[in-house]
Amino acid sequence: MITITQDDGVATLINVFNCEPKNQQHLIAAWIRATEETLRQASGHHLSPLHRSKDGTRVVNGAQWKSSENWENLFQIGSKSWFSEMGKCAKPDPHLYEAVTCRTESARGDLC
Repeated sequence: MITITQDDGVATLINVFNCEPKNQQHLIAAWIRATEETLRQASGHHLSPLHRSKDGTRVVNGAQWKSSENWENLFQIGSKSWFSEMGKCAKPDPHLYEAVTCRTESARGDLC
């Protein structure tokens, strides 16, 4: 179960990769390897769900980090090679966000 955190200071990365349909699965495989080999060991990394578009033209990653600094430190632990590999088959568009609200499907509209 994924829990989105609305705590102050938590940095949410939303990265939309635009790709050719023939490259979508390669991009997903590269992201999974990067997560297993690098992201899980990164300090401050909370979660990293990955979504693919049904038309094959996008892969969207939404990750949460304890802080913006934790995200920036990712590049210090040797992850550049993974981002370079993913950049060969897709055009990334990463941005940091703050979670403002998160509604459940309950009638009460509880916050996550």
